[in-house]
Amino acid sequence: MVSSLDFTWLAASGILIGIIVFALKVSLGCGLASLSRKETLCIATLYLALSLIMGFAVGLIPESATSSVMNMGVAMHMVIAFLLVAMGVVTAREWNRHGRDLSRKTFWVLSVPCPACLAATFLSCSALAGLLEVAGWKVGAIVGLIFFASIAVLSTTVGKVGKAPSALGNVMIFVGLFYILSMLLIPAYLKTQSTPFAPITIPASDLVTSYLFILELVVLGFFGRRMGVSL
Repeated sequence: MVSSLDFTWLAASGILIGIIVFALKVSLGCGLASLSRKETLCIATLYLALSLIMGFAVGLIPESATSSVMNMGVAMHMVIAFLLVAMGVVTAREWNRHGRDLSRKTFWVLSVPCPACLAATFLSCSALAGLLEVAGWKVGAIVGLIFFASIAVLSTTVGKVGKAPSALGNVMIFVGLFYILSMLLIPAYLKTQSTPFAPITIPASDLVTSYLFILELVVLGFFGRRMGVSL
């Protein structure tokens, strides 16, 4: 049996790993856009400062405001997802077809803080503060330092790969599609977990809708190849 202490550290570890994964997304944008060390550290410092601010905000922002942000989360992620796909297509196409490097003009969609990431950072600080029973500003400092160190190290590692600018476009498209897929699957999964399991029959109309969605992805991939986007 897992004790309450073990569960607390397990949950805290999961949140911290999620922060590192989020920092990896930021690092992919910085590294594949070939930003200088100084520019990368500026972005890392920005995340450190924002994490500290979110830490100080824990306990000051009412729960009603937090609930409103949670309700807006899906809409914000949808906007970011489509923006990632659109800018990724443009970045890859311009390099593959015209040899134009737009990576330094489009990487911000992947790396610069957005409303969704600010909300995620605040929720992470709030959850960690509650789990560890530590002051919010201390949690914000921990989260910020993890962001800073992860972005600094991972960006350097990604930058050494030396990929063409189209690689950034491909990564943006992949992350955008991953966001869209997550928004489709996670709510359905949570709904199934909250209801008793019973054998069900899937209507033919639902199967047709699923197949049409898969066909749409295939068609998008086909036209993406024709436009010069190599995935």
